[in-house]
Amino acid sequence: MPGRERNILLVGINARYSHSCLALFYLRLALRRHLPTCLARIAQFTINDPYYEILSRIAASKPWAVFLSAAIWNSELVAHLARDLRRCLPESRIVIGGPQAGILRQELADTVCSTVVGAIEGIADSFYQDLLHGQLAGSYQATALAVTGAAFPFPYEDDDFAGHLRHRHVYYESSRGCPHACSYCLSARDCGVFHKDLPQVFEELMTILGHNPKEIRFVDRTFNTLPQRALAIWRFLFAHNHSARIHCEIAPEDFSEGMFAFLAALAPRRLQLEIGIQSTQAETLAAINRRMDSRTALATTKRLAALGTVFVHADLILGLPYETRESYLAGFAKIFATGTHYIQMGLLKVLPDTPLEKRAREYGLVYSARPPYGVLATHWLDNGVLAKLYWFGECVEKFYNNHFFPSIWHRLRTAGEDAAAFFLGLTDYFYERGGLQRAATQDFLAETLAGFISRHPDADLLLDLMRYDWLRTCQRRLPEFLALPAGQSAERQDMAASRDRAYRLLPPELPGCYTTRDRNTFCRRLVCLRLAPESLAWLGFAGAGIVCFLPEKEDGLFAWQKTLFLRDPA
Repeated sequence: MPGRERNILLVGINARYSHSCLALFYLRLALRRHLPTCLARIAQFTINDPYYEILSRIAASKPWAVFLSAAIWNSELVAHLARDLRRCLPESRIVIGGPQAGILRQELADTVCSTVVGAIEGIADSFYQDLLHGQLAGSYQATALAVTGAAFPFPYEDDDFAGHLRHRHVYYESSRGCPHACSYCLSARDCGVFHKDLPQVFEELMTILGHNPKEIRFVDRTFNTLPQRALAIWRFLFAHNHSARIHCEIAPEDFSEGMFAFLAALAPRRLQLEIGIQSTQAETLAAINRRMDSRTALATTKRLAALGTVFVHADLILGLPYETRESYLAGFAKIFATGTHYIQMGLLKVLPDTPLEKRAREYGLVYSARPPYGVLATHWLDNGVLAKLYWFGECVEKFYNNHFFPSIWHRLRTAGEDAAAFFLGLTDYFYERGGLQRAATQDFLAETLAGFISRHPDADLLLDLMRYDWLRTCQRRLPEFLALPAGQSAERQDMAASRDRAYRLLPPELPGCYTTRDRNTFCRRLVCLRLAPESLAWLGFAGAGIVCFLPEKEDGLFAWQKTLFLRDPA
């Protein structure tokens, strides 16, 4: 068969369009090295694409071989595709790799496809010869690698950035392996961490930056295992003029003062840090082999969030061993108190062939038999309690993680209120209103939160804070559910009257805002609101007066509207 007819299609099915499948690019390199006469092409889809369209687009080119990448979020779809592709392409070689390949090996007969388990760089040369001659075995197992920089070359080509990676996240690994061996993770089976040499990392990052990506996501399991190395990479990245956002997963215990100092001076919205806290209970951390001092982790998270320059994302896992309802809620309250910008409360996945799965009976772990293998109950959480905590996490996702109501959450922290109790109550109220079946729009969430806090002892203050937050999100008027109550002064109730008063209070010119010539235009664009003195004090404004919401946005993490406070004791 002429080489030009040996076309190989490498298929990735991502969770969403903005994602890309890094494994396919490494696979393409390996195939070109071992089978240079074959043409390997990449095709990426999402799990939300119509199934028949995926199938027909793959089959249309009549590939000589098809490689499918299987992960827990797409493995059932991949298995379905493999079976139907065998019917559509009876002469094609079909190969499945990826983290779920070992599981699918047990489900798919050898006549359907072949599976490759482990890193493609560790597969024996015989695999490529078997592929070439149409004599594939049912399964191939990667061997341990003598890891060097040459083992993990740069996977991308210039054309990828205008094609496969356009409008997608660019995934990059500067290291492979994980220093931890958490029992719920597939990485627990691996040993050691390999770090690419920094000159190689810098050269590869320069290539990526040259294509102006929107986001670079480091897939390093723990980016800052070597703090000085991590700092060197950050210094390199942010010394260059680019607009890419950088995402890294970090270990909070491996943070140096030099890293804090560097991040404090960083421009906002350039860096996202993901911190895997998972649990704050020592017994739970020991059971999952997570070597971490939770007090240090929380202190680091709080300090990072307070910088105001980096977006901080913290993870908490529901359903771990020894985690009770009370300890889980206490863990949430501790993480909430750090001021982290995003709290991900994921359900434990009991992945096959992990140390945790082997001890599932000991811990009473009941979990789904199908991907993503979510836990259903434990010795410490029956199904009913676990389900309620899951909906609690969904409520945190909808109300906290959207950043619509930051002043409310700041008030909860600074007033020392029980955040877990607040969100438990909000979850019940949200559920009673049918919130789980409705779109989580800003209007609906705000109306729900306003209704819930109207029963709070400090309802007047909290509703004022909501009004402030509402107008900081580019809104120009208050909705009916946030209307000021009767009995307030006419000027406080009437935003137009507040703007007229602001017009009289503003000076003839205000450097940085307007000159005398454009003062009237500036005033017409203002949105103005009087708040109660107590509310103003909570927001950091001294004395009575009017808050003016300017048309420009703050140069901060969340780009809220700028505000101008005009003191007015009258």
